[in-house]
Amino acid sequence: MFSHRPLFGTLWLAAAGAAVALSILAAREPTLPGDLQLAREAQDLPIPGRLSDVVRAMTTTELVVGTGAAFAAALWLAGLRRESVALLAAVAVLPLLQSGVKELVDRPRPSPDLVELRAGFSSPSFPAGHVMSPTVLYGYAAWLARRAKRAWLRAGLIVPCAAVLVLTGVVNVYLGVHWPSDIVGGYLWGFALLAPAIDFGARRGSLERTARAASRTDA
Repeated sequence: MFSHRPLFGTLWLAAAGAAVALSILAAREPTLPGDLQLAREAQDLPIPGRLSDVVRAMTTTELVVGTGAAFAAALWLAGLRRESVALLAAVAVLPLLQSGVKELVDRPRPSPDLVELRAGFSSPSFPAGHVMSPTVLYGYAAWLARRAKRAWLRAGLIVPCAAVLVLTGVVNVYLGVHWPSDIVGGYLWGFALLAPAIDFGARRGSLERTARAASRTDA
């Protein structure tokens, strides 16, 4: 894995190592340094309630898995078979990995005596599922969007994906359902799952470029 992109592989190893290390810390401590202060600062932000509701709805694991499966089917029909398989595998592993880490860490959610709770929850706090899940789906979509030939189309696809990924981190702290360290954990675990999917999906393009280079050499 990552044999043709060693830098990408190094980033993946760093993210996976950081995800594991942060998970161990979160399992031992209900909060980490800076969590409370950053949470209270985030809760003072003027975020419209409708925006937070929309972002939360777009980033549920159930919606991400369903949308990801439909997106994978569309990629398959479009002839992007390798990219389709990579995405489908990622969204299939996503809920299993996420729930497994949550249960192992078993970190309690922020308590109402420390922050204002503005939304409900039904699982342990670390990592933030509303961050980990969209990191996989919207991150993969943004990676695919970079192939668009026109700059305006690339921007029109990548910018909304990036906006969702940024907003979901802020919104979940604003709502009082996650500590900032939960958010970081969500991004790290999401990238740890996203990177292999991108690597597998990208090998088709790499193989095609190698084949074209070989044909030019033979000519």
